[in-house]
Amino acid sequence: MNLGKNEAYNHEKGNDFRMSSRADIKTEIAETNYVSQTAIDTILDRINRVDFTPLCFKLEKEYDWREDKINGALTLYKQWLTLQTLYEDLSFAPSELIDEFWHIHILDTRKYMNDCNFIKGEYIHHYPYFGLTEQENETVLEKGFDLTKKLFQMHFGHSELGFQADHAASCGCRSGNGSSCR
Repeated sequence: MNLGKNEAYNHEKGNDFRMSSRADIKTEIAETNYVSQTAIDTILDRINRVDFTPLCFKLEKEYDWREDKINGALTLYKQWLTLQTLYEDLSFAPSELIDEFWHIHILDTRKYMNDCNFIKGEYIHHYPYFGLTEQENETVLEKGFDLTKKLFQMHFGHSELGFQADHAASCGCRSGNGSSCR
């Protein structure tokens, strides 16, 4: 399946990849497995010490986002990072708004790496195939998004995740094993 120096991609190699995807997908949580609100508050406090100004500036200048959209997305993204940090064994998916902010953060590779180290002590990986493979199909992606809404409601008192928040972004999180996007 590895594409070596003189090998070309073809549909068969892609299908082999699709069928050999990871099998450790966890989109449900037992009521007894929620982290404490103290843990949520501790991580959120740490995240609030990160300077997100460069990301917000880029969204304003290059993507024409207004201040209200930036600030709303920033709040949701901070909450998303909190969940990423504390629920690393779960497979949950962001809304499109959270995902857009996350991608801007990831693109500033040095800042993203430093911020992840400060927040979690390790890099929060991005796995770009969730929803594309046999084991990680659209149904699993939607279950992951349902889990996201459940965790937001449990810890932040809301499940409204921004514009087009009624469905998952085409990216879904896989914390621990790498977060997901396609």
